[in-house]
Amino acid sequence: MAKIAIIGAGGVIFTQNFIRDILLDDALRGNHLTLMDIDAGRLADAGKMTELMTRQFELDFKPELTTDLRRAVRGADYVITVFRVGTLEHQRLEYEIPARYGVRQVVADTLGPGGVFRGLRTLKALFEVVDAMEEECPGAYLLNYVNPMSMNTIALSRRAKSVKVIGLCHSVQGTASQIAGWLKIPLEKLHFYAAGVNHQAFMLKLEADGRDLYPELRGCMENPEIYNRDKVRFELMRHFGYFPTESSGHGSEYNPYFRKRADLLEKFCSVTATPDPNDFCCTHLMSAGVSGASLTVCSRLQERNAEKLRNLLTGKEHFERTPSMEYAVRIIAAIEKNQPFTANLNVMNHGLIPALPPESCVEVPCLVSGGGIFPGRVEGYPEQLAALNRGMINVQMLGAQGALRHSRRDIFHAVASDPLTAAVLGLDEIQEMTDALFAALASEIDPAFSRA
Repeated sequence: MAKIAIIGAGGVIFTQNFIRDILLDDALRGNHLTLMDIDAGRLADAGKMTELMTRQFELDFKPELTTDLRRAVRGADYVITVFRVGTLEHQRLEYEIPARYGVRQVVADTLGPGGVFRGLRTLKALFEVVDAMEEECPGAYLLNYVNPMSMNTIALSRRAKSVKVIGLCHSVQGTASQIAGWLKIPLEKLHFYAAGVNHQAFMLKLEADGRDLYPELRGCMENPEIYNRDKVRFELMRHFGYFPTESSGHGSEYNPYFRKRADLLEKFCSVTATPDPNDFCCTHLMSAGVSGASLTVCSRLQERNAEKLRNLLTGKEHFERTPSMEYAVRIIAAIEKNQPFTANLNVMNHGLIPALPPESCVEVPCLVSGGGIFPGRVEGYPEQLAALNRGMINVQMLGAQGALRHSRRDIFHAVASDPLTAAVLGLDEIQEMTDALFAALASEIDPAFSRA
């Protein structure tokens, strides 16, 4: 019997996806599940939610609940990390301080000054997890959902001795679903081949019924309702030849072409499409690339999730009975049942994409089976896409190195290498901004940085 531990299970709305996926799988229901969170109240909500879901599904299942990290991972075969470090106010600092210097971010969870410092905040906690795993469950899989994905995967992989670090994201499967919707074809008919780095992978192949779908996707640029919702992605496809797997809001942060001047922001990162009246969380603002949009989105999401949790716990809403789109439990099922499954996962490169640095993190198709997880090698990766990726990788590798060495100098170099920051600021300004971020976030990052 395998043991699965979910760390950060108090984020109940996200956690329910994994619990539902386990409950819906006859084989996995017999395994041991531990839910862990440092907040006892939120953990109790997760326990109550699981009890209600189990009752609605008419099953017999009871997870272990604990606030003790070491107890949670002891003897685990799979550890899923889904926690959020810090609060919305820390995220606000990571946006507002760079904005004062002219670096206007959207999400600030992957790259840029905000992404680097978010990495320092999250790695402080993730290092505790991987260290505990090395002692309590050496050789286990760490299935991490916490951003910034690439910086975290690099740092965790370098720190781990036996733990197998795998990064998971939704962007590839989400983009596939979007494209299928735009082209009005069933998702199951869409055959795609995607690779690159997290939040900047590209659809290298798009086919359905043996025909190339790229001509039809390029035709979508002539439809204002489609183009205006995803201008940056379509412009990247227009000029670089391939469609990216991350939204325009994210994509505008990683390339120096869209956010460095007011006229470019207005042209490519303003809302010109009609908002969806059901878009309570204003995600259209983030998708378009409106500066600071994630602060609005995250605030609204917290409100909506709190309401949904109340409704679920009081029985006003019922749990869905269909599997989620998340990969984590499907990966576990494929290994445990020796049933082949493929997914785009984030792993260390080590030659998988020869055009990219070997010690970078890449997002590539992987085969999962009873033998484990086997990343695929990507031959002939277009050089122009590798050039875009390297702009992100420079930041990620320096940020990971800085986190491992507690080096303020490395972190400055990471921020200075960011494509948007370098397009907007001089070196003295970048140093001043980096120092301001260290000062503002000192309580949330490893205290060793104050002695560096």
